[in-house]
Amino acid sequence: MAERLANSEANRKRIQYIEQCFGNSGEPLLVPGRVLVGEGVLTKLCRKKPKPRQFFLLNDVLVYGNVVINKKKYNRQKILHLENVRIQSHHDIGELKNGWQIFSPSKSFVVFAATATEKTEWMAHINKCVQDLLTKSGKTPSLETCPVWIPDSEANACMICNTPFTILNRRVRISLNNI
Repeated sequence: MAERLANSEANRKRIQYIEQCFGNSGEPLLVPGRVLVGEGVLTKLCRKKPKPRQFFLLNDVLVYGNVVINKKKYNRQKILHLENVRIQSHHDIGELKNGWQIFSPSKSFVVFAATATEKTEWMAHINKCVQDLLTKSGKTPSLETCPVWIPDSEANACMICNTPFTILNRRVRISLNNI
């Protein structure tokens, strides 16, 4: 099916429109054989607070960026190449439900969908794209990934040495353990 869509005019126009929405801040997305599989707004867990991000799943990359004007303008485009992406379901954090972790060598993070169905569909489509890409290329996925940032409220102890955080033993991201 991807081969049929890759050469369709509607697919080409949609990918061109996404490129235009990122403006000069984005990389070109229209390449031969690339297919837009899905798109939507997901909540990305960021350092200060969860933020909405527009995501585009193509058959070989996952693209996301800040929403400036809904469905019209995005900035800070990020691209993750799917041959190195792994995903894993994530537990709910307070009001944030339906989450999963995205792991890659360049960036790893947690996102949340609006519904359980949306989460299931995103995860299924990402896994299918990764598997199709790996099968077609014959490559093996990279096992190297960046760590996922964890909010202070979720970390009660050091993840390296298991020392509990206290008033005296602060959450300084355990820089001493990394020496």
